[in-house]
Amino acid sequence: MSKINTIVVAGGTHGNERTGVSLVEKWKAHPECYNTLCKSATVDVVLANPEAVRLNRRYRDHDLNRAFSQTCLDVTVEPAPYEFRRARELNKIYGPKGENTRTDLILDVHNTGSNMGYCLILSTRDPFTMKASAVLTQEFEDAWIYYQPEERSASPYFGTVAKADVCIEIGPQQHGTLNAEIFERSEKLVKRYLELAEEWNRGELQKRAPIKVEVYTQWRDLGYPKPQGGGAIQAMIHPELDGHDYRELKKGDKLFRTFDGKDILFEGEPDGRSVYPIFINEPAYYEKDIAMSLTVKTVEEW
Repeated sequence: MSKINTIVVAGGTHGNERTGVSLVEKWKAHPECYNTLCKSATVDVVLANPEAVRLNRRYRDHDLNRAFSQTCLDVTVEPAPYEFRRARELNKIYGPKGENTRTDLILDVHNTGSNMGYCLILSTRDPFTMKASAVLTQEFEDAWIYYQPEERSASPYFGTVAKADVCIEIGPQQHGTLNAEIFERSEKLVKRYLELAEEWNRGELQKRAPIKVEVYTQWRDLGYPKPQGGGAIQAMIHPELDGHDYRELKKGDKLFRTFDGKDILFEGEPDGRSVYPIFINEPAYYEKDIAMSLTVKTVEEW
């Protein structure tokens, strides 16, 4: 986009991911924390799922961050799940989703139980989010870029209500808790996005030299071993893999361990490509039957 006019900083899209919740609560009480960082744009802060925050749960009825596809937004059957109604409210305020959205950029702050560091998730190859994220990988130790390409009308994520978005996944942090160091570094990172948006609007960020970055692009999700026909999981993440997000997973590597102590090895991808797991053993993904997401790594200049 040529100019960023409207920015939304969101927290509490998942109610028990407390870093974003506390950041939004702090900034709402003290707008001076952020309102001078990008004077050329309107910046709003929002607690996306206040009911889930009250309950200190990921969601009340349905995952809010799976409720923003155009299909979900068009649901009119009542009584609708709370999160479907909340998604429609947010879309009305910050959308409508699509070409006529009133929001240019959403920064959505999340936590993960996985050892992801500061994972900057981009859903589109927008020039600003690419350049700003590349800068932040240089400024912040343990910052990574994860590209999850989305067809925006079909995407269920809150960020896709805007023209561009960054979902900031920070971990490991146990859900329902706070970590002072993670909170403070996360606040600095979000502030830097706002400062870089100001640089973009002045035409300065675009002039920076290209930055070489590692980009982890979504390939496929990998589920837990289960019996044919479904049922309880039959194995756990192998201890030699657990906590090693972004490390190449090679054919023959230990992948799972069964409850009776047998190792299950990774068989490799059919086409032989190299893959790098992320969101390993994410607690919230047990219900989605996702043991990890497999990505492919490229080195690019942004």
